[in-house]
Amino acid sequence: METAITDKISDAQRRSLFLNFKALGLDDDGRHYFISDFTRGRTSSLKDLGYIEAQDLLRYLGELRRNPQERKRRDDLDRKRKGVMRAIGRYLDLCGIQHTAEYIKGVAVRAAGLVPTEVNHDFNRIDGATLTRIYNEFCRKQSVQRVKSSVPTVCLN
Repeated sequence: METAITDKISDAQRRSLFLNFKALGLDDDGRHYFISDFTRGRTSSLKDLGYIEAQDLLRYLGELRRNPQERKRRDDLDRKRKGVMRAIGRYLDLCGIQHTAEYIKGVAVRAAGLVPTEVNHDFNRIDGATLTRIYNEFCRKQSVQRVKSSVPTVCLN
């Protein structure tokens, strides 16, 4: 098929990748290891990358080179998102509701007051303060649910 030839990495991409690797301080061995890790062992050479694969690698390297404050902010949001998912999942477990990651994200989107759409990227639009509020809310709900389940039911006959 001819698409394999046109799908190869462009010269501009190759130059940009070399500049990014140099800016990150990677030597030849580091570059080869990085490419091998990125392609999950398929290749360790730039010349074997496809056009789209090279674009993805450029985006990833750009993220690595981003300033530390922005990276820290994104890491904090990611940590909060995972905490919210864990809190909602534990609450649903206590309630005996079967759930998936998509279901948990939908619950979080509704709790944030966002309009859920078919695209699940709405979960990533929730800001840090709202994530903290949702986390605290579902931790509180877990406590209430534990108390409710520990209180014996009284039968009046």
